[in-house]
Amino acid sequence: MSSGFGLTGGKSRCYNLWVDLAQCESEFKSGAIERSACQTKLADFVECLDHKRERARLEEIREEILQKNKDVRRPQRGLLTLNQIE
Repeated sequence: MSSGFGLTGGKSRCYNLWVDLAQCESEFKSGAIERSACQTKLADFVECLDHKRERARLEEIREEILQKNKDVRRPQRGLLTLNQIE
């Protein structure tokens, strides 16, 4: 991953985030910044790799849609009854 090469030989999708994180870590080691300054960069890099926040948000949206659709009455499917034909 840290080589920066993706599957097709170009940059990987998370490479730029990794570079930012590595730069932040080197600044921390030199004493220029505190470690907490790198936490957002680390969180963004991990999200790029795993997509956990994205999947959690999609699940929340899915649950909300299912909840809203639960109250909607859908037409019956299947065979017609005599009352429907007349």
